[in-house]
Amino acid sequence: MTCCVPLHLLIIGSLWLQPARAGSHSLRYFESSLSGPLPGVPRYSTVGYVDDVPIAVYTSESRRAGPRAPWMERITADDPQYWERNTEIARVNEQVGKADVRTVMDRVNQTGGLHVVQRTSGCELREDGSVGGFYQYAFDGHDFISFDKDRLTFTAAMDAARITQDRWNSGRIEAQRRKDYLEEECIEYLKKHLKNGAERLQTVAPQTMVTQRKNGDRTFLTGYAYGFYPRDIEVKWVRNGVEMPWESSEILPNPDGTYQAQKTVEVQEGDDEKPYRYEVYHSSLPDTVTVMYEEKSRPMGVIIGGVIGALVGVGLLAAVVWVVYKKTSGKSDYTAAKRDPAPGDSSSSQCSA
Repeated sequence: MTCCVPLHLLIIGSLWLQPARAGSHSLRYFESSLSGPLPGVPRYSTVGYVDDVPIAVYTSESRRAGPRAPWMERITADDPQYWERNTEIARVNEQVGKADVRTVMDRVNQTGGLHVVQRTSGCELREDGSVGGFYQYAFDGHDFISFDKDRLTFTAAMDAARITQDRWNSGRIEAQRRKDYLEEECIEYLKKHLKNGAERLQTVAPQTMVTQRKNGDRTFLTGYAYGFYPRDIEVKWVRNGVEMPWESSEILPNPDGTYQAQKTVEVQEGDDEKPYRYEVYHSSLPDTVTVMYEEKSRPMGVIIGGVIGALVGVGLLAAVVWVVYKKTSGKSDYTAAKRDPAPGDSSSSQCSA
């Protein structure tokens, strides 16, 4: 008998919460539909983001769409029915999500266990004025189906999604509807949100510093860039015109909504005349910032990293992937869906913002 149980909840920041490219802004929605109850987790949730800031949320427990960012309350000034309209849309999508979970479970021959269908959709307004957009679906953390708005085609990522792929590709109505939303309505609301949240969403330039750490006879340099927004940033160590291989690299959120980044390299022996350069590029900077480090220079103080913050509460739910395993004495008889359109056979309505 097959019994699937969720062993881990993994934040998928590296998968679906990728920031927009430098100088760009995005409006994205993340939806999750569970096949059964899980303590402390709504059966259905959808969370909206401008860039990486949660702005709106709806769950099957609250049954109402509401703001996650204070400045989102301003949207009703010129759109009084905004929250009521999005509540109705979310309620429809909740029912669609329930049907999608059952549909995909049937296609992969799953009659029990806990499963999840997820959808992420959104648009991007680039620095040069061009726009981008996407729809992606997943089942149990595996790609199911995706939409290419430029080619007006849906592509299945697993066999179980081919039925949906063929159905949606059989005519251009569904594809055109989604393309129109991504390129027009979504961009329109993104601009409104950027205007209302201008103070919170404005770019903040990073501060930089370099530290030195000894570990026996080995020396490590860590470059820091901190207090910047948005999240997208490029940092690297360069010596004699060549980028150095790094020991560790990470970007962490700060409680105030900004970020800090750090990258560590090991100092190579020889040729003390060639300094190490810590280079930082961010959309808030007119040019690359370079911090020089001479091997003979005096070590500097260290910044305490590991700040915990950012995506908390319900906002985290939409960024969760369920990794489902089955423990057997040999190989599992469960074949994970390669990703069929979760809102697969039902034509789900997207959030108007």
